[in-house]
Amino acid sequence: MNEHFDPEKIRQRIAGICHDARLPAASVCYGSSKGPLLLYDWCSTNDTALIPGSRRYLVASITKPVISMLAMLLVSQGRLRLGDRVCGILDSFCKPGLRGITIRHLLTHTCGLPDMLPENQQLRERHATVADFVEAVSRANPDFVAGTDCRYSSMGYAVLGHLIEHIAEDQLATVLRKSLLEPLGMDSTWLGVPGSLAETILPTIETCQLPIWQDSDCDWNWNSRYWRTLGAPWGGLISTAEDLGRFALLMLRLGRTIDGRPIIPAAAVRASIRNQTTQMSLLPDSVRRSQQWGYGWRMNWNDHSACFCELLPETTFGHWGATGTVFWVCPEYDIWAVVLTAVPYEISQAPIQKISNLLASTC
Repeated sequence: MNEHFDPEKIRQRIAGICHDARLPAASVCYGSSKGPLLLYDWCSTNDTALIPGSRRYLVASITKPVISMLAMLLVSQGRLRLGDRVCGILDSFCKPGLRGITIRHLLTHTCGLPDMLPENQQLRERHATVADFVEAVSRANPDFVAGTDCRYSSMGYAVLGHLIEHIAEDQLATVLRKSLLEPLGMDSTWLGVPGSLAETILPTIETCQLPIWQDSDCDWNWNSRYWRTLGAPWGGLISTAEDLGRFALLMLRLGRTIDGRPIIPAAAVRASIRNQTTQMSLLPDSVRRSQQWGYGWRMNWNDHSACFCELLPETTFGHWGATGTVFWVCPEYDIWAVVLTAVPYEISQAPIQKISNLLASTC
């Protein structure tokens, strides 16, 4: 760590970036393998009532790598293989076009399933369950043969979450809570706010600025009770910068907490954060070079507008969220960061990258 690390100066610079970008709110947690070094909340209204890092957000697709680690836990326990076919576990996928999809394909976005279904809005309008989404996916025609291309697939994670429930014989939110959230002390994190807590917790979550395809008065958008209680395995996680910092620290320490408790086997973590798509022989060379994925984790695509940070190596791993969030870990520099906003990625991407560049420069 840079011996001239000055938390107050960094807070001031983050505040300037957020002010210039007109972000209503942002939360930042940054640290190393020794623990958090910086917790900061920006608010355009100068609201300082909350404890730094405790503001709650819908973190969208940061959900995916969290869920992926549940799958990797099952792999490490001998209950699942990466090479297992989905159709061997879920009968509804035993049909032409779907039979060849494996767990590895789901984790690396090489499954051929769509990002969002054509009937996505209709499903949300009728408040469909995750099982309803999975059933609709099983009727869909894949966009390509599994393993021959790499295209981002939220529906692949809908299926993955359903698979985990099937194998664990429990609800996904419960598996997550018992396996990761409780052991890590992530007490302000939920995969869908439970109904028993909804009246208390929902009002405390930051209100998202909505993208153009969501109306503010509909009852299925990012801010709706439906979406925030659904627990979508592709984007329904509610969390805080501080809680996600605990998870980042776990990943940097190869599955162990700061006090040495093992949560995820190191072999499972190493496999998850290693470039896996480069080994897929059926992928076009251009895809293997430009779209590098681990199991649930995206590498830092430096020659891409959506890199996490312009100053970090390609071995940095993490994930973006459509609600304006990012989470990244850089083993090479021994640092990690979480930046959360409630402004759509298309608008917040640039200021988030500026904050990431600033944080990376302190190591």
